[in-house]
Amino acid sequence: MSSSAIDVAFGEALRLHGAGDLPKAERAYRAVLGLLPTYGPALVNLGALLGKTGREDEAEQCYHLALAGDPNLADAHYNLGNLQRRRQQWQEAIASYRACVERDAKHANAWFNLGVASMAQGRLADAVEAFANASALEPTPSETDLRLGDAQLRLGRAQEAVASFQRYADAFPNEPRGLYNSALALANCGRPADAQGLLHRVLKLKPDYAEAHNALGLTLELLGRKDDALHHYDLAVQYKPELADAWSNKGVNLVEQGRSEEAILSLRESLRVRPMAPAIHSNLLLMLNYSSHLTAEQVRAEHEAWAAKFAVPVEPRPAPHPPHDPERRLRLGYVSADFRDHTVSGFIELLLRHHDRSRFEIFAYPASTKYDARSEELRSLADQWQPLTGLSERDSADRIEFDRIDILVDLGGHTANNRLIAFAYRPACVQATLFGYPNTTAVAAMDYRVTDAISDPPGSETLYTESCLRLPDAAWCYLPPKEAPPVSPLPGLARKQFTFGSLNNSAKMSDSCVDLWCRLLRESPGSRLVLMAGQSSVGLKRLADRFVKAGILRDRVQLLNRLPKDRYFEAYAEFDIALDPFPYNGGVTTCDALYMGVPVLTLPGANYAARQGAMQMSLVNLKEFIAASPDDFVAKAKGWMGRRAELGELRTSLRDRLLASPLCDAPRYVRNLEAALRAEWQKQLPKG
Repeated sequence: MSSSAIDVAFGEALRLHGAGDLPKAERAYRAVLGLLPTYGPALVNLGALLGKTGREDEAEQCYHLALAGDPNLADAHYNLGNLQRRRQQWQEAIASYRACVERDAKHANAWFNLGVASMAQGRLADAVEAFANASALEPTPSETDLRLGDAQLRLGRAQEAVASFQRYADAFPNEPRGLYNSALALANCGRPADAQGLLHRVLKLKPDYAEAHNALGLTLELLGRKDDALHHYDLAVQYKPELADAWSNKGVNLVEQGRSEEAILSLRESLRVRPMAPAIHSNLLLMLNYSSHLTAEQVRAEHEAWAAKFAVPVEPRPAPHPPHDPERRLRLGYVSADFRDHTVSGFIELLLRHHDRSRFEIFAYPASTKYDARSEELRSLADQWQPLTGLSERDSADRIEFDRIDILVDLGGHTANNRLIAFAYRPACVQATLFGYPNTTAVAAMDYRVTDAISDPPGSETLYTESCLRLPDAAWCYLPPKEAPPVSPLPGLARKQFTFGSLNNSAKMSDSCVDLWCRLLRESPGSRLVLMAGQSSVGLKRLADRFVKAGILRDRVQLLNRLPKDRYFEAYAEFDIALDPFPYNGGVTTCDALYMGVPVLTLPGANYAARQGAMQMSLVNLKEFIAASPDDFVAKAKGWMGRRAELGELRTSLRDRLLASPLCDAPRYVRNLEAALRAEWQKQLPKG
């Protein structure tokens, strides 16, 4: 058959296809293929037609036949990628789009869809590259610039995102989406006031723009206006009840006000809307630790529900088998989103500073886009620094496996920006979770929870999916603060009034905790209570009202807004005794109190989160501050009110007592940790 006859037949098929007469177009394409079965353009177009009419298997066959005849048909790769994308076969779609742009670098649509598929897989750096290439090929700003800015923003490249969004906003000055996205990027660049102005402009153009109300809420939080932020989250879910992010942000706002039970409901609503959101689900799990209405067993079950959705479907690789050399230098990796100015960074510093480098090579895997002066300091203490930012969970696991890590340690659990799903792929021989989260991860490939015999006494194994790896002293150690002032005299020696206090996150003040503290005040005339209440005036009033409803006069409870570090430590000068919240005890905050000479009265519970206070008070030999029951808690507190001279003497010696305890002996702690981890790694060695 002559090529001219095929061209004529194919032209007629194209005409029918363009006119929308799909049945006739299909017959015409098949007629062309009857003349030349390997004619690639006809196979590609027939595949597109079949896909549009729901016959995807036949469409896929057409694309594969076309590529078998000519592997360089860019449109065949592109259309195959589209089909795979519709099926959410993301890995295959990415490969097809890449094959397309390798053969036609000016295929803007392929670059765009490659960006979409890369975003779906969490490959943010690849998405930025793809959207940037698509944008460069387009004559005018478009949706591509919004997608590019979104990918840049998620990757932590906020300044670049501002430029991408601004291109779109300049082209469409009255289009709310461009202004909205520009505001998001400005907020992430540390310019919340500029972002606020843009968002007010957006809401004048479109008052019911739910996403803009949500973004304004986030911006107002950056400006310290927690109550105004909550108002806009409420408007966001009022205008768009299916906006999962707004429900989630509302939940975080509520928990910072100490309204944990309401926060839990808000996060559950977010997950109702978007059930396959591992980060939001992790946030819910964190909130459940604050509740006094759930048992430890119920909390474990909730964690296992997260794992069933997000960790179990991951196919773990076989655990790497190390060579038979029990004493060789091991590669030890730490994964955390808190290699930055954060409460956890002090503990990370102690780990990195005190590891025996002759026995361990230390890899740091930062999982956050935030990088500050503290990050730079921690980076200098690691042997290897390998950011996971912009990598998918699978790619993160690949990165770690490539580094041949022997022991991989998670420092975040279900806190923000965690990489627990990467652990589910089993990139290292031994995997453990440590310090950053007070409960199970529920990831089957997580072998151990590093803990101690007080925080997790024998029998507590049933509360976690991991094995308990108990260290001889404490599960973690404390970095004393450089900025803390000297210990002050006991205030109760100079005045009749006796002061209890807690500078813990107000989210930890559960209903049962507040009830017990109210009882203590009722039964202890001449006492008062000082609490940290966050940045919300509404939250502060609600917390105060909880005590008033329990019969406590307002002048007996002093509520503080969140304090800067210097004033935070100075606030302990007002305390005679600190009270440990429950069921989620203080951690670093308890050590801060001890460092300032203030003993902490604690009521232990069933699991690690509720036994941290008991561990710390035991290690400074102050078991008389560990209550056996609520009645004993009140009795001990009242007893110390009558032993002020003894309490004053304890205050003067408590800092030295803490510094001499295992809690502040970082070299000893790290040696214990190294020995425990190496022993578990050695169990994986080949026999013989």
